[in-house]
Amino acid sequence: MQNMKQKSNRILLILFLLSFVMYAAVFASAFAELPLHISSWHQFLLLYAHFIPMFFLELLLCRTAKLRWRLLVPAIPLALTGLWFLSTAEWYVMAWILFGIWCAAPVLGCVAGWIVWAIGKRRKNG
Repeated sequence: MQNMKQKSNRILLILFLLSFVMYAAVFASAFAELPLHISSWHQFLLLYAHFIPMFFLELLLCRTAKLRWRLLVPAIPLALTGLWFLSTAEWYVMAWILFGIWCAAPVLGCVAGWIVWAIGKRRKNG
């Protein structure tokens, strides 16, 4: 049973890394040339595709974290990046809106990871 759990954790880690690399490639390709001329599908991927790596990362953390406060670890880079962005944008309302749009996908990815983990744990115990 322990071997299967380790294998599942390894698969989640690999899925996280692969989806993160793909999102980084989408992100880098969007800003490769200035001025920005990004198609609609590319904009969609840029704004929402980071849901996937955050989902796998949070699911992996739910399965491995002994202390529950560690489940908030993915929020730390978001918060630091957001504070830097908001401070450089002088805390304007538009900056808050952009930050909210950009952070919606990873936050939803974390919530989805918690939900999937809770359902799996409930099925395992029940």
